Amino acid sequence: MGVTDVVTPVRLEDLVAALAAATPQTRLLAGGTDLVRSIRTPGSEPDTIIDLTGLAEFAYVRLDGGTLRVGATTTFTALQWDPLVREHALCLGLAAAQVGSVQIRNAGTIGGNIANASPCADGATALTALGAEVTTIDGAGTARTRPLGEILLGPSRTSLAHDEAITEFSFPALGPEHRSAFAKIGSRTAVSVARLSAALVVRFDAAAGTLDDVRVSLGAVGGAAFRASRLEESLTRLPADEATAQLFAEGCVAAVQESIPGRYSLPYKQHAAVGLAYDAWNMLALSPPCEPAWA
Repeated sequence: MGVTDVVTPVRLEDLVAALAAATPQTRLLAGGTDLVRSIRTPGSEPDTIIDLTGLAEFAYVRLDGGTLRVGATTTFTALQWDPLVREHALCLGLAAAQVGSVQIRNAGTIGGNIANASPCADGATALTALGAEVTTIDGAGTARTRPLGEILLGPSRTSLAHDEAITEFSFPALGPEHRSAFAKIGSRTAVSVARLSAALVVRFDAAAGTLDDVRVSLGAVGGAAFRASRLEESLTRLPADEATAQLFAEGCVAAVQESIPGRYSLPYKQHAAVGLAYDAWNMLALSPPCEPAWA
């Protein structure tokens, strides 16, 4: 095993300098909950670790006009309890609350969750439904902002360059007329990696009793979290009632089938998608609690 250097920037300019010296073998460390495990694989030892934990300026949640901004080193514990997240992006707070154990949530960061690009990343599912954009900085000091979907390419694959680090996530803050939810299914009830997850965002027209601005994101099914656009369109302007809940569940099943046709896990995930959809729907509290026909 070779010698690994560790660089700990404490200011943005320090980070830019560290990134300028980065190579394809350099790794960034935020919470370290995934990195520590991955570098134990023979041949995966990094030449340099850029430790981001000293960059306190990247740990924040703030409302900027109608935009919610979340710093990349914000921990899942901070997201779980942040009042701005609860008010303007509840699905993200609910996702954060279900990441691993308390210890993992205390250390793990939203930036690391996305940069690791696991198909099971809870944060990715919520941020996809919120329409998040990702801001990065590179070794030349160039900042870029692009949609999350352009960053996540597939399992453990991103479009990030080796000298590029995530600094912030931003998305339109949900208003009082919006409701959002996040639900997931794992192999056990605690400290579980998602086998299927869903985030649901809707705007509810109380006067008409109908849904608008519907966003449905599915995770842990396929290579990366994705929006179920056809399902979103089918739910728009429908009443918030039991029939719509059933349509939502059926649409989730169809989206799962389309995402992983022929996969051995398809029968399980199709069945699980029904219960997951009803869990997410009921969290919106727009109608009396609904249950699938087989419940």
